[in-house]
Amino acid sequence: MQHNILLCGFGAFGQQHATAWRSVSPKSRLLLADKHPLARDLALRAGFKKEDICEDYRDLISKADIVDVVTASDSHYPIALEALRAKIPTIIEKPAVKTLEEAKTLDELSQNNGLPVQTQFLLRAHPLVIEAKKILKNSEIGRLLAMDGIFTGWKRMRSDSSILENDGVHMLDLMRFFSEMKPIDFEIIGDKLLGGSVPETIHLRLDYPKKVKGYLRLGIMFGGKQSDPYLAGSLTKKQFTLIGDKGSIELDFNENTMEVTGVEYKETTGGFTPFVNSVRATKCPNITPLTLLEQCFKHFLRAIEHRDPVMCDLKEGAVEITELLEVARERLAN
Repeated sequence: MQHNILLCGFGAFGQQHATAWRSVSPKSRLLLADKHPLARDLALRAGFKKEDICEDYRDLISKADIVDVVTASDSHYPIALEALRAKIPTIIEKPAVKTLEEAKTLDELSQNNGLPVQTQFLLRAHPLVIEAKKILKNSEIGRLLAMDGIFTGWKRMRSDSSILENDGVHMLDLMRFFSEMKPIDFEIIGDKLLGGSVPETIHLRLDYPKKVKGYLRLGIMFGGKQSDPYLAGSLTKKQFTLIGDKGSIELDFNENTMEVTGVEYKETTGGFTPFVNSVRATKCPNITPLTLLEQCFKHFLRAIEHRDPVMCDLKEGAVEITELLEVARERLAN
């Protein structure tokens, strides 16, 4: 099926969105809105037609069948609002919005109009995440007890979102995806080790239903191990571990590996002694931001054309996570 896809934003990641759309839906027509002249010039050189490029998204939105929002995060809401009022299926890059009120407004519009809206947490499309969910469901590591996320690295901090909003949300979303629950409460500590105006180091401890715990470490001071495929010149560490009473599943999103370990915990003098009885490693080659975007877009097209569920809806990807982020900002400020 052919679509007119309005891409809002042609920065580094917007360019990858364009490439992914051309791969997934080669017969569709790509439209572009970007307020920056250099971005519009780049789009022209990248194969967009002159008449399909504009400065203001409102000039092209009437022609769109799909709107894809990849602008700076503080402009996501007005663009998505305009698209949903026009009853256009929409993709919104994370973080979807800035306030809980904005999230609820978009979610209400989506529900009332029966519109598919997908929040782009692209790690949900990672083959190893999908496989890990199956392993967890099969109780191979027993009952889920805790989840541990690490997103650290030598990478620039963004001016439009904090390290929690930009980096940490990926791990928080994975906790939501695997546990299928939102946290009841959490503790957060932010440190300004460099003496700046905002924390560059953040730790969270989260309480979920069924006594499941969540742990999250973020920061630019801990450094990283591998070159980050999403930001040139950065070294990061992105790992997520599911911890059960019979083992663990460790995912490394830079190495694209998964290690499943079977463990028996025996109560002994002094506490418990773990006995490792199996270790199974899997590597998933050729995973890039582009391949994950392609899977996200295929998922979204199925939601439009076959009424399948979107990969991450506004309830989970905007309302619930923004509620947490608003409380986190308040607690960090105090």
